[in-house]
Amino acid sequence: MSRSLILAAVAAAGLGIVIGGCSSGSSLQSAMVPAASRMAGVLPASTKYIQIELLSRPAVKEAFEAFDSHDTTNRTEPYTDPTLKSQIASFTKNFRSATIAKTLQAILYPNEMKIDLSQNTTKAAYLGVESGGATGSKFGGRALGDDVIDLSLGAIFGNTLAKLGVPDDGKELPCLTTDSVAYSSYDTPTFPYIQAPQ
Repeated sequence: MSRSLILAAVAAAGLGIVIGGCSSGSSLQSAMVPAASRMAGVLPASTKYIQIELLSRPAVKEAFEAFDSHDTTNRTEPYTDPTLKSQIASFTKNFRSATIAKTLQAILYPNEMKIDLSQNTTKAAYLGVESGGATGSKFGGRALGDDVIDLSLGAIFGNTLAKLGVPDDGKELPCLTTDSVAYSSYDTPTFPYIQAPQ
């Protein structure tokens, strides 16, 4: 299995710990069970999970949603969250056009990472499915080197959407399009493929 496919599987499995099999029910039979165990059928399908933090797409809740709404979003399935969906649009309309707001809402909701397994590629790319491959490939997911914060900030405050063909509203805020934190490109050849924290 190629390194990229392993990375994609690890990313998907890691995401499963946070959002996979989530339920808004109050019964917690098993907390933070490794996704690999669930995929292997170790636990019954009826197992209920409590979603602790919905954070598939970093910066989405933090940028768009009022802090008081975070708990509501964390207790809601990612694809049935009217709070986050409406706040993406209402926040963006404060400083961008209605078209930009509607486009961001369509791209960033639901707050889940999309992967297109039909793509014949070994390269993951954050928002790749939603952008038609403009962020690196149509596979989606998230590569280790993807600067997800800058990609998100560029779409919210910059001209990223205009480059994809959305009408430019001329209301960009360039000083807010980056967190100025670069990814160290030094990866290791063995799992988990990233260097130890410094």
